[in-house]
Amino acid sequence: MGARTFLQSTRRLFHVAQKPNWEETALLIKISLLGVVIVGGIGFVIRILFWLVGLYTLPASQGGTTP
Repeated sequence: MGARTFLQSTRRLFHVAQKPNWEETALLIKISLLGVVIVGGIGFVIRILFWLVGLYTLPASQGGTTP
């Protein structure tokens, strides 16, 4: 693809594209936050499972044993 074709394609894309309205933006924010919560929850569950199995020890600042 040459530079001229790329510029024509880009110009066509910007001509057709629209700015999303508030409802679409709010939906995108909700979906993104849900994804962050799900990934964080999975990480938390994995950390707890490792702690229960004994592959992970809590740092002293989080309730570990003090010397």
